[in-house]
Amino acid sequence: MFGAFRATNALSGGLLWKTPWRLSRFQKARQRQRLRAVDSVVATIDQALAKKGETLKALDVWKETMPTEAEMLPKDKYTIFDRKEKRYRKGIHSRSLPFEYFGFAMDRNNANPAISPLCRTTEMDESFTTIEPAGLLNN
Repeated sequence: MFGAFRATNALSGGLLWKTPWRLSRFQKARQRQRLRAVDSVVATIDQALAKKGETLKALDVWKETMPTEAEMLPKDKYTIFDRKEKRYRKGIHSRSLPFEYFGFAMDRNNANPAISPLCRTTEMDESFTTIEPAGLLNN
């Protein structure tokens, strides 16, 4: 088409909405940081329970089955399983998962993430509130 209404590069297959097939080094660094944060949470909960002399079956199963960030292969760090893909793996940057998948629920009133599925809030008095793990780590 010619003239005022000709097709632009973005409309005819440009890079406007396409995601690159490879993660940048900054995206990989953020992903490794997220994985280390998960390892840190698991270690903190394990240390706190060990200090009390308690254990959780779910936490023990997690530690047995899930590798730490340092033990993971790059394939597992930066891709997820997808049965529709040709080689059954999809890059983590191309996924469109709901916010609730990551353990958060959106508070519709003020649009702040609430940590409701994974944690429960305990109010001891007006000035002190604690957040404790719930759901996944219950015996």
